[in-house]
Amino acid sequence: MHVEFSRRPDGGSLALIDRDDGVRLRLRSYERTGDVPHDAVHLIGERALGLADGLWGSIAAGALFESLEIVAGTTRHDRRQRSDAVRKANAAQLMLAETLVGVLQQSVDRSAPATRAGLATAWGITRTGPSPFTTEQAEVAVRELRDLRQRWRRLGRDETIPFTWHRPRKRR
Repeated sequence: MHVEFSRRPDGGSLALIDRDDGVRLRLRSYERTGDVPHDAVHLIGERALGLADGLWGSIAAGALFESLEIVAGTTRHDRRQRSDAVRKANAAQLMLAETLVGVLQQSVDRSAPATRAGLATAWGITRTGPSPFTTEQAEVAVRELRDLRQRWRRLGRDETIPFTWHRPRKRR
């Protein structure tokens, strides 16, 4: 799935999404306070941490959200039912993703390290047992987010920052 982030005139972000099924979507962010778009933190964080069914995996699978608008392409006749089924099946990982992304967002906004311990604390909010996340995964996410922060600060009015979303392997 191809994703391009751009800056809105009010400081928020937009993501133009080309799903593999030919549907084009526009995701409008709610926030305007972070150093980088929250939805981009989701993309980078979910990819680095191997979350296959967080926000971006759910969008790729057909989930629709209030902030998501269909702008082109032919959608499934049962898109609303499909969306509901995906969101229900992915509810636990969507909640986990939001919690983990909060840790990563704070790390990049405060120029602080995202540590394995910080991710473990976030894991413990929605799960039991030991956190599966490694220090290396945290470091990769923060490194990519700091790069994104620099790119976002330099982003011109009509420029975009492109990403490709590949579904990570599911954790056992």
